[in-house]
Amino acid sequence: MSDNEKEISNEISNLEIEGTGKKLTHKEKKKLKKQLEYERTMEMMTKAGGQGHSELESNFTVSQSQTQTRGQHTLDNAVDIKVENFSIAAKGKELFTNASLLIAQGRRYGLVGPNGHGKTTLLRHIEKRAFNIPPSIDILYCEQEVVADDTPAVEVVLKADVKCVALQEKCKKLEEESEKSTNDEIQAQLQEVYEELKAIGADSAEPRARRILAGLGFSRSMQNRATKNFSGGWRMRVSLARALFLEPTLLLLDEPTNHLDLNAVIWLDNYLQTWKKTLLIVSHDQSFLDNVCTDIIHLDQQKLFYYKGNYSMFKKMFEQKRKEMIKAYEKQEKKDQGP
Repeated sequence: MSDNEKEISNEISNLEIEGTGKKLTHKEKKKLKKQLEYERTMEMMTKAGGQGHSELESNFTVSQSQTQTRGQHTLDNAVDIKVENFSIAAKGKELFTNASLLIAQGRRYGLVGPNGHGKTTLLRHIEKRAFNIPPSIDILYCEQEVVADDTPAVEVVLKADVKCVALQEKCKKLEEESEKSTNDEIQAQLQEVYEELKAIGADSAEPRARRILAGLGFSRSMQNRATKNFSGGWRMRVSLARALFLEPTLLLLDEPTNHLDLNAVIWLDNYLQTWKKTLLIVSHDQSFLDNVCTDIIHLDQQKLFYYKGNYSMFKKMFEQKRKEMIKAYEKQEKKDQGP
């Protein structure tokens, strides 16, 4: 048995003694062991970069230039986000104090906590890269509705893929030139652009954009309607469709179900369950968090606490921890009072 396994085993035994005094069942022990192992993993991420991905250095007593050089080199090769001991204050109010943000590649996180305590502020700081975030991670924060103008909804979604649009324009220009000339160089360039468009799946872009819009409640005619003819709520749906279409490395969603009807919520719920990239969601929809999230981040007392599993699992574990803390406090009170 490794030292880590021994520590976890001892911790489970201590919880049995300090808790109800009763022995935990095999199932309860197994569940608790998984949670403790997960918490150890998150501790490892704090110390050494975590899960074999990031190797961000921190808390070293070195010169500033050495710290910056080492930090930048590590960031360039990292795929997880790890921000240690950060603090955020707004208008003199402390929202976060020496908190640690740990986001592992490919996980779907739900960020929960009391209203007005900084959840949206945290999303904005991540999106603005106020923290040291690996440059390889592209971030999209779906926050604002799209502009109300003459652009059809489906075009707004498609134009968001700037690379694809630029290649299509280049392709069109080269095709026009090739009709007027037999220049081998133009033909070679055109062939290269064709291959690039094929590689990024340009042919399937419009069908995919329309599928996403349809899932969010847009009929075919609505997909072709100018955005100026939609209400703010529907323009917010276009914004969400655009975000889903782009598939950023890290997608930040703040109350994504607010502007959706039941059918659209069900569709989004199912769609995000198969999301392969990293996701961070703020939502009060517990059912949505249960179905979509692989992990919960709990904002509590200006710190972030991590729980493996969905919202229901988090509630059970949080309540268990709360009871344990109360019992430990009462036990200490009795000791302090003496016989």
